[in-house]
Amino acid sequence: MALTLRHQTAAQFAARFWAKLRAAYTAGDKITYGRMVWWLYGKVQAGDLTNNDVRVAFNAAYGRALTLAQWNTFVTNTLKPIRDRYQTLLDGGEL
Repeated sequence: MALTLRHQTAAQFAARFWAKLRAAYTAGDKITYGRMVWWLYGKVQAGDLTNNDVRVAFNAAYGRALTLAQWNTFVTNTLKPIRDRYQTLLDGGEL
């Protein structure tokens, strides 16, 4: 099921999401940062968002131009380990 937005456009949502993610990272809030990456990864896995939607939004928010291959490397080496660490905390009852 696609992500349904009622009070904002997809572009507005993406801008707010990446800004909040950046703020959590900058503040050193690892729990919020991990939760947001975990949530995002789950939405892609569930088919609510496509990998390309997320890549395009990331590129727009960070002023980047990652190709699909670069994005896949970023997801594998950066986002997935963050998601896995957060999932481990959930599974262990630490959150």
